[in-house]
Amino acid sequence: MKYEIVRDKKESGGKDGASGLIETPQWTLGEIALSKTTLEQIEEMIAYVKNKEKLLYAWEFNRFLKTGKGLSINFFGPPGTGKSITAEAIAQKLGTNIIKVNYGELESELVGRTSKNLSKVFQDAENNQSLLFFDEADAVLSKRISNLSQAADHGVNSAKSTLLTLMDKFNGVIIFATNLFENYDEAFLRRIIFNVEFPIPDQEMRTQLWEFHLSKNVPRNITYERAAEISDGLCGGDIRNITIKLGLKLLAGKANIVDEALINAQINNYKLIKLRHKKINPTEIVVEDAPSSDLPEE
Repeated sequence: MKYEIVRDKKESGGKDGASGLIETPQWTLGEIALSKTTLEQIEEMIAYVKNKEKLLYAWEFNRFLKTGKGLSINFFGPPGTGKSITAEAIAQKLGTNIIKVNYGELESELVGRTSKNLSKVFQDAENNQSLLFFDEADAVLSKRISNLSQAADHGVNSAKSTLLTLMDKFNGVIIFATNLFENYDEAFLRRIIFNVEFPIPDQEMRTQLWEFHLSKNVPRNITYERAAEISDGLCGGDIRNITIKLGLKLLAGKANIVDEALINAQINNYKLIKLRHKKINPTEIVVEDAPSSDLPEE
């Protein structure tokens, strides 16, 4: 299986192998609800990139940073907490493009091909001065296989060794994101300077999320603070999906205004669907009462 960086040859003309994956960041830090701790760490990341020459040469950090002088970052936390869009926002803040990589797209059944694909992606990021972002990074940063039983196992370990070498030599910014941080190999952890947790949003962060996703132009008679209170436990991705459903209810004429009852109905519907996905019996879970017309749709 041959890996090609170009996603759409028609758009790229088939000439520039990196053009299909290079994206212009669409998010800014001001649009994302982040904790104070996370924002402080992001400020340090940006300070490193913008003042790298002073750190390395005026302060002589180059005495031990003799090869790659890049920055390796890891975002970890539950799905929907903003890891991917924060990577975009950092690229936007740095004035660079972003190359998004899913390791599954780089894997190959051909021995040695995955390592070549990884090398090409790093080279493209270096040549184009783009931030490199690996989503679902546990697939590539997981522990190496100790009991090698088949050729494929050797290929997996070879790819991981290649990635370690590439990280050591890389001069740009690389961000990994995962929901399974505990699966990382310690060799990779030693090369990552920032490990940033993205927790479930607290009350203040949920208020920001509702303010962002539910415009003041939307008819409503509930405060953002109250919406945050009744959405305890939800992440940004959850609130985004719920607000879309709220907007569709208004557009379809099924509701005239967004109120607490309508939000509760959609939250309960959303939670029940997630429970069904996890094969948990919804009858065992107590949720707020919702109008019968807003029960989960099959």
